[in-house]
Amino acid sequence: MPLYLCRWPNGDCSFVFAANKGEAIERLDEIGNAEGCPLIPIHEFMAHFCLTDTGEVEFEEFGEVTAEVLFDKAYPILDEAALNAPRTAQTGALTAEGVEAVRTAVAKERVRVRQKKVPEPVTLLGREIKRTADAPIQLVNRIIRKAAKKGLERFQESGKAQ
Repeated sequence: MPLYLCRWPNGDCSFVFAANKGEAIERLDEIGNAEGCPLIPIHEFMAHFCLTDTGEVEFEEFGEVTAEVLFDKAYPILDEAALNAPRTAQTGALTAEGVEAVRTAVAKERVRVRQKKVPEPVTLLGREIKRTADAPIQLVNRIIRKAAKKGLERFQESGKAQ
């Protein structure tokens, strides 16, 4: 099952395992509607988490390849700025100018990605569900198909509409 990286318009990102992009969009719906957001297949992934003394699990770091792919694919402006930002000779830490360059890049990344327009559901009921629930079209269409199938089954059983 492929792993997808979703780049949200506000600059956030999510990772999700799914059989395809449609399923990924459905799974990401617990965070937000990912329709029209870039979904990038990820072929290598590693993340490290640490257990704190208070019993919480905290993100520590990504593996080298994962970090490279993440910044290259999801944050190219920030990647470029971080690589070229001025650093001190002694420690390699960012200088004040370097920090400002990175902050500017982050601001640009937060507005760089826009959700693409997606088609509306074909039925009026589907459009109403989408409007009120902001659900992905694939999920809306499944709900409509299931309801229609159930209605047809009742119609065939009784010979008339219920």
